[in-house]
Amino acid sequence: MRRLIVNADDFGLTSGVNRAVVECYQRGVVTSATLMVNGRAAVEAALLAADNPGLGIGLHLNLTSGPPLMPPESVPSLVSGDGVFPGLKAALWRLTSGSARTHELEDEITAQIDRLIKLGIRPTHIDSHHHLHAHPRLRSLVRKICPRHGVNRMRGFNMSPRSPKAIAVAFAARMPSSGGRMSTPDRFSGMEVMGNRDMAAALRRSLAANGDILEFMCHPGYADDELVKSTSYNTPRQAELLKLLSTAFTAAIDEAGAARISYAAL
Repeated sequence: MRRLIVNADDFGLTSGVNRAVVECYQRGVVTSATLMVNGRAAVEAALLAADNPGLGIGLHLNLTSGPPLMPPESVPSLVSGDGVFPGLKAALWRLTSGSARTHELEDEITAQIDRLIKLGIRPTHIDSHHHLHAHPRLRSLVRKICPRHGVNRMRGFNMSPRSPKAIAVAFAARMPSSGGRMSTPDRFSGMEVMGNRDMAAALRRSLAANGDILEFMCHPGYADDELVKSTSYNTPRQAELLKLLSTAFTAAIDEAGAARISYAAL
């Protein structure tokens, strides 16, 4: 039987994102979410998770946006002059050039895992904001650090790329890395349908591909003022929300006979 994880990224980013994620879970669509512990609504997300214990919660490791959990002066190679993460391009350059110091990366990864646990969450898995852990250097550190904290599952990138971004992520994810073994779903999908696109059709294609376990990534959210101020990817989140709650999306799952699971079932 096919098994399906529908994972909502960016839980904890804003209250509108939190509300949308929980609504999708309660409607039987989203089965898993990854919590951004440095998000402005992270505590609220943890409280909502406690009220919805069937929703699997992992860590949305964030090294590209917002403030670090470590004091900025203790992780200077990871932040800009204003003490916040420098964005995706700068983070990638720092990882690739080696200017992001390994011990600072280890400290920040550990701090984010610890924060999630202190919020009362036992993490089911880990992924990352902007898919940064596809980078082999960061992926090696994730594989080294996470098992120490009982986190043995992570997002993989075995997919059929349909965009330049997806091609770049898939290429990076195929580069050699070190560290302990972590379980991943057989296939990953969702990058090609961020925004106002046919999510049901994409899900059907993905469920028809090889592999027993599929993770389908999504970003539901209510495009309120808080979200608009937080990220440029704002109104498309509400489009995603509507498509996730559509009968077409649910029908795609039912037609495939896919069992809905979270990462805890891996």
